[in-house]
Amino acid sequence: MVAQLEALEPDDPRQVGRYRIVARLGAGGMGQVYLARSPGARPVAVKVVRPDLAQDGDFRRRFAREVNAARRVNGAFTAGVVDADPDGSPAWLATVYVPGVSLGEAVAAHGPWPARLVLALGAGLAEALEVIHRAGVVHRDLKPSNILLAADGPRVIDFGISVASEASALTHTGMTIGTPGFMSPEQLTGHPVGPASDVFSLGAVLAYTATGTGPFGTGTPHALHYRAVHEQPDLDALPDELREVVAACLAKQPDQRPTVAALLDRLTATGSADGESEADAATLLLTEPGWMPDPVARLVQANATTALPHTPPPAERQTPATPPAVTRLDPDVPATSASPQTPQPASPAAPAAHQEPTRTARQPAPETLGPSGTTPEPTDPEPSPHAQSAGPRPLISRRRALLAVTGTALAAGATLTTWKLLDNGTSGTHSDTDALGGAGTTPSPTRADPSPAETDPSTILNPNAGASEQRWAFHAGGSVSFRPTVASGVVYVGSNDNNLYALDTSTGKKRWVFPTEGKVQSSPVVADGVVYVGSEDNNVYAVDAGTGKQRWAFSTSGVVWSNPVATGGVVYVGSKDHNVYALDASTGKQRWVFPTDGEVTSSAAVVGGVVYIGSDDHNLYALDARTGKKRWNYPVNLTVHSTPMVVGGLVYFGCEDRYLYAIDAETGHLKTLFPADSPVQSSPLVVNGVVYVGSYGKHLYALDARTLDELWAFSTSGSVSTPTMADGVVYVGSYDKNLYAVDARTGKERWVFRGGNAMGDPVVAGGVVYIGSDDQNLYAVQT
Repeated sequence: MVAQLEALEPDDPRQVGRYRIVARLGAGGMGQVYLARSPGARPVAVKVVRPDLAQDGDFRRRFAREVNAARRVNGAFTAGVVDADPDGSPAWLATVYVPGVSLGEAVAAHGPWPARLVLALGAGLAEALEVIHRAGVVHRDLKPSNILLAADGPRVIDFGISVASEASALTHTGMTIGTPGFMSPEQLTGHPVGPASDVFSLGAVLAYTATGTGPFGTGTPHALHYRAVHEQPDLDALPDELREVVAACLAKQPDQRPTVAALLDRLTATGSADGESEADAATLLLTEPGWMPDPVARLVQANATTALPHTPPPAERQTPATPPAVTRLDPDVPATSASPQTPQPASPAAPAAHQEPTRTARQPAPETLGPSGTTPEPTDPEPSPHAQSAGPRPLISRRRALLAVTGTALAAGATLTTWKLLDNGTSGTHSDTDALGGAGTTPSPTRADPSPAETDPSTILNPNAGASEQRWAFHAGGSVSFRPTVASGVVYVGSNDNNLYALDTSTGKKRWVFPTEGKVQSSPVVADGVVYVGSEDNNVYAVDAGTGKQRWAFSTSGVVWSNPVATGGVVYVGSKDHNVYALDASTGKQRWVFPTDGEVTSSAAVVGGVVYIGSDDHNLYALDARTGKKRWNYPVNLTVHSTPMVVGGLVYFGCEDRYLYAIDAETGHLKTLFPADSPVQSSPLVVNGVVYVGSYGKHLYALDARTLDELWAFSTSGSVSTPTMADGVVYVGSYDKNLYAVDARTGKERWVFRGGNAMGDPVVAGGVVYIGSDDQNLYAVQT
């Protein structure tokens, strides 16, 4: 998409093979994508493989095999490979450049499509899959952002991460292929993946196009994975003419789904009109104007007619710079102060009485969901709330405590804390100051011309980081106490210095900074190329993910601590003005507002057309996502800061009354609850029948999702953040200055990373844990 073109950075190559690089198009799991021109000035999209992957011999062999297979793909609705050099330095491939917009961007900007147009789109995509499969390739990541819309039909792209059917997957190199909400059950459970997997993904794409929401709702990757494997899709909002064919595509068992040829017949037959042959109806529609909604067609036309950047003058062939070996330390980095003491919890009040829940015998922990325990990099995750710290009653939120602690640290002006890594209880010091030079340290080698990353004092880079070691640290101007979000090679995070940052996931280098008029008091969420975030200046902002430019701002009457949730073209967010808002994702205009009797610092979970959100008025609410009308509310004894998690027809949420609740999502009736040792302000994570949740009283719990019986408890020395999981490991931050990696099945510590006073909510992507701290740093720690 032309609007997403970015200027080249100093480290970017100016020529790759025969192609002169013009601009940045984006980034993916394998590397950076550029707009380039051939010697004859033909525009192409060039994907340059990341240096760390290119150095892996097994990866190069698989990559070469897959490129050869992808070269055989040449259909009307595909953007195929035109050139490649798997053995080059760097390795790369070039594909046809399509000057259109992605399906995801189109739906986000202009809403769902009419049924007949969805059928026409589906016929074109099915024809594309037919060509892809005929070449012996399984795409494995068919999703709205991998479908470009052109005037003469859709184009399926990104064969660079497709997998030849006879070859083993690229996950052997540590990569996970696929996107939450669009991956088939066999992908998620590690079973063989074939053409039927792409049919499943196509069904999810059609449901998304027709409704604006995927068939498995929204939430964390783990929640979406669980629903795809264990629950039936929500197809109630689909038009009648689409429901049957989409349901067939989404069958759990691959052999129960239609073949691509049979699917193409069904789509064209369903889409045919009076007087048209069944075989020609959809195909004719895709070759003529009117095959997509008029606003989308105008957007496509605008992009197709926008002039591309000029071809730069010839230059010597360059390659992306490797991570610098020399880094600098900001001499003004403030010290951290001692962690606040956590008082003993008071006796809890009795839970709200709807009915007495039944508790049953303890169940064994099921296996962790995912192929080989892997979790893909999230593209549109549901944000979780900020973990919150202990303090004298009445309880204060973790963010308020962080502000107080950070102020003390700034006043103290002491020296930078040395980091240590403890592995399975065995102390092994890993001091980042040793790699940076200074008193009593060994300086790193120097170079005559340091790269921008080396001269940026905000980034501390450790290019030689091994497992469980810090890769880099980015120093902001204030506390980084809110959960970051990772998408397309960029980590987005807010700070108390009033800024939203976009950082390169590999280096921690700033891509852009967006200033607000107040402390950024929520976690950002990324959807369809836009970052949504709340601020203490009472605003919700929509910021272009590529450029950092403001698209719109919506002003509430209170601080926005709630994390926005973007789905189906709508942004849902709470405010301290006691209201829950639904905003148009494209314009920021209010669609509806729901008033509560307390501050709304919880974040929403949006599943099946319902918004679930907590309030300081001691209630959990279920609201109609379209109208904002209340379906039900469940009263509890104290404030609900926790973000709900909806899985298997149950809503899980924590409360300051120390209970974790499981509520029937349809009726709002209590099913069961778990009495923790102290207030539950962290948000629950539900994966494959197990609930993981942290408590104010220094524990991470694993509970049976059906009964909420305790499976194990892991103790820390401080309040515990909202957990996340990858590769069978649960990661949590703690107010005791540590990031913990805990075995999901046994509750045993894998390793612990020593950090700042209050470690926030972590997120895992691409084998790296990203976590903020009140010492003003965002850390990237190798798993």
